[in-house]
Amino acid sequence: MKGKSWIVVRREFLSTVKRPSWLIGTLGMPVFVGAYVGIAFLITKSAAKMDQPVGKAGIVDHSGIVKFEAGPTSALSEVPDEARAAVGQAARMAASSTNPASGAIKSLLSGTTFLPYPDEKTALDALSRKEIGAVYVVPQDYVAKGAITAYDPSESILSEGKLAQAPLRRLMVKSLMAGAVAPEVSDRILNPVNVTTLTKAPDGGWTERGLVAMVRQLGVPFGFAIMLLISLLTAAGQLIQGVSEEKESRVIEIILSSIDAKSLLLGKLLGLGAAGLLQLAIWLSMAVVPLLLLVAGMTLSPMVVLLCLGYFVLGFLLFGTLITATGVIGTTAKDMQQLGMFWAIGAAIPMWFSMFLIKSPNGTTARILSYIPLTAPVTMMMRIGGGGVPWWEVILTLATLAASVLVVIRFAARLFRTGLLMYGKRPTIPEIFRWMRQAD
Repeated sequence: MKGKSWIVVRREFLSTVKRPSWLIGTLGMPVFVGAYVGIAFLITKSAAKMDQPVGKAGIVDHSGIVKFEAGPTSALSEVPDEARAAVGQAARMAASSTNPASGAIKSLLSGTTFLPYPDEKTALDALSRKEIGAVYVVPQDYVAKGAITAYDPSESILSEGKLAQAPLRRLMVKSLMAGAVAPEVSDRILNPVNVTTLTKAPDGGWTERGLVAMVRQLGVPFGFAIMLLISLLTAAGQLIQGVSEEKESRVIEIILSSIDAKSLLLGKLLGLGAAGLLQLAIWLSMAVVPLLLLVAGMTLSPMVVLLCLGYFVLGFLLFGTLITATGVIGTTAKDMQQLGMFWAIGAAIPMWFSMFLIKSPNGTTARILSYIPLTAPVTMMMRIGGGGVPWWEVILTLATLAASVLVVIRFAARLFRTGLLMYGKRPTIPEIFRWMRQAD
């Protein structure tokens, strides 16, 4: 990079980060979000005092078949131990809070305690006193018809009347089997299989790989992919805004008289882009990253982080160059924004195929998207998270992206110079190609 480009980088970066609007947006946004969440928490905490309790429900058994259990009945008894460990933090958070969402989490994890009541009146009186969250009436002809009446005073989808239905079904199945089959057979009917999945490792062996491990492995690549999409909407927007201001004020004509278009484009891309990425990094470090590390417990693989960082930088350079070069074709700031952000669709396309990429990271769809420069960054991040990507594909896609960045910068610089000096008329497509062939 030429020395003049570094001057542009330093100037654009420092002038951007010193703006009051940038400082307010960077430091004020987390404060605003924190205040908003705090107010919402206080509102839900106050509302929880009037909400129905969770974790307890009454049963009026006219059929005489319900076998009540001493402790809570949970529909999550068959969940693997590693999954329960993964939600342990959520359980501890729920136990220390009184808002409705925390109560729902607590009820889902611990189950529902069913209490017997002799008749509907007694049960409904207890429901009115908020001793229980719902009432279920089992009629005499339950075995023949299977119908149960539920009294649920809340219309919320997180009410006890909704949350307790799965534990209720489990309780009824156990009650129907009581005395008819052996206890161990009853447990096996309720939990017929516990599959241990072995995945082929890179060394050719077979290793156990649970759901939680896969989620943790996918966390970092997905985080980088989302960061790339967000940065294209924030940093690239600042790129176009800065260029449009200089174009409309005609300051750009003076600048181009002392620096070539390629160096100016690269300097603006790196300078304004660095400011936007710094803003994004501050937001992530203050809120999102600690939350993900706390709740998801993501494991950080140095090689995965390094590869994702490489795809992130190359992807940002590619899309940033395309967005900036295309944006200057517009005659107004609004036109420049609309034209430039068209390229961001390419980065979002892999998200539409995310299920295919996760299910088959080395399938045909994944490979095709990996070899297309516009979709390669996000696709390869997601494939790396899935594991098993051949090393030669990583090298090939990185080399293809790097070559694409060099080619795009070369032709974008020609379009950039001509577009900046053109006012009042949007060029046609043939004119755009002629610019890229003929401009110096």
